[in-house]
Amino acid sequence: MNSVLLNLQQTLLSVMFVVACSANLIAQQSIDELTKIQSKVQKVVDANMESCVAISDRLGFGSGVIVNSDGLILTAGHVVSSRQRLEVIFPSGRRARARALGRNLSVDAGMVQIIDPGPWPAVELADDPPERGDWVVSLGHSGGFELGRKPPVRTGRILGNRKGQFVTDAVLIGGDSGGPLFNLDGQLIAIHSSIGDSIAQNRHVPLETFRQHWDRMYEGEIWGTLPELVDNDEPRNDRAARPRMGVTVSRSKQGAVVNEVHPNGPAQRAGIKRGDRITRFAGKQIVTADQLIDLIATKEVGQTFDVEFQRNRVNYKVQVRLDAIID
Repeated sequence: MNSVLLNLQQTLLSVMFVVACSANLIAQQSIDELTKIQSKVQKVVDANMESCVAISDRLGFGSGVIVNSDGLILTAGHVVSSRQRLEVIFPSGRRARARALGRNLSVDAGMVQIIDPGPWPAVELADDPPERGDWVVSLGHSGGFELGRKPPVRTGRILGNRKGQFVTDAVLIGGDSGGPLFNLDGQLIAIHSSIGDSIAQNRHVPLETFRQHWDRMYEGEIWGTLPELVDNDEPRNDRAARPRMGVTVSRSKQGAVVNEVHPNGPAQRAGIKRGDRITRFAGKQIVTADQLIDLIATKEVGQTFDVEFQRNRVNYKVQVRLDAIID
């Protein structure tokens, strides 16, 4: 009996030892894998950081990425306004003049061309699309350009393809729109488009979509309509009205601080003044100026929304009816 118990105890100890060794091996493999991924991410960032630029039309900021030494930039369609004169700002603080090219708003793809002489730092384009589960690296000027701060780096995975766009859990915030998404080989695979309702619903325009419309955009053609800006099946000409609240917001302070109130605009009629800090729009908390700009762009001309703001530490709430910018 004692011999049987002893053998059973020895067997159990052996099994426990094997299980423990297996668990340690699995854990070690996971750690080794993550260490390798971390090393690859760092290489991707080092190789492509200076090619990730901020794009300014003097009203707001978006992001973009340079794809050839002549200064051609891919970005999101909604980042490129109809203003021809744009400014491109590099992570180093260097600035260059640029002009808008074409855009297909239906797929949220756009192009910008640097007009100052190059050569310019460019990224490598991927030949093949990513697969579900692949690791990705995201860059973008979150919250807009800030001198002395390089574009934040985020990682995540491809979760799927939804309505022609990649969906990832690589988190985006206002200002990232138009920024680049890379695979672990450092190749560009997509451009940031929009932010979902959760951290796992970040949407990106595939590089293949740009390739399909490359010549038309490069030649300056503009077509399509942002899906968020229509409420019926009728296409709307790109030169039709776009919604505006009638303010210019400053990025030099935390939040969306009103830098200028446009005469006879919606904000002025609602009583909003220069220096007010907008804290909520349409029920959503506003943390950055770019978030407010992006949110207004998803609305319709003529719609009315609650706007909350602070003035001299006092909270106010007004209703603003958006009117139109005619390009």
